[in-house]
Amino acid sequence: MNTFKDVWKQFKLFIRFDSETILKISQDRYETGNAFLVVTISLLALYAPIFLNSNLSNIFDLIFFGVLDGTFSWVFSSLVMWFALGRIFKENIDLNAVVTITGYSHGLIGFVALWYVIQSSLMNFGERINQVFILLIIFWIYMTVSKSLESGFFIEKRNTRLASAIFIFILFWTSDPLKIII
Repeated sequence: MNTFKDVWKQFKLFIRFDSETILKISQDRYETGNAFLVVTISLLALYAPIFLNSNLSNIFDLIFFGVLDGTFSWVFSSLVMWFALGRIFKENIDLNAVVTITGYSHGLIGFVALWYVIQSSLMNFGERINQVFILLIIFWIYMTVSKSLESGFFIEKRNTRLASAIFIFILFWTSDPLKIII
């Protein structure tokens, strides 16, 4: 069992496209739990600005069901991506590895929450800058999933890019917390 400090260190190396960490994460079947932790923390961080600036009476219900919805949409979009890789692109890939890679890349959503906390406490950056920042985060998630599949499983670049696009589309289509930020 890894400590949260170890998971955070792996996450930082993963989003920097460290090939050794990507291989380690993709080959370890027990990293799926750490990916679940990363997804849960990123979704909780997404609700932090709402929690800090709100006086709703049912804020904990909103956060609980939002995190639950976001987690299920992450698992569902990972399953769709795994199905696309296995059936459409004829790649033999482990489901746990796909869920782990997408979970670690989902942690980048936490940067959107950090952006909104900085914006609410310091200054308003404007709507256009917010949209550009969110698009950059989505592109970073896309590149992280694509590069991780490419270097972790030696899959063709075209297949990884299409599978990453499928993952991003399904994730943002089914997740209510992520629809809030778009």
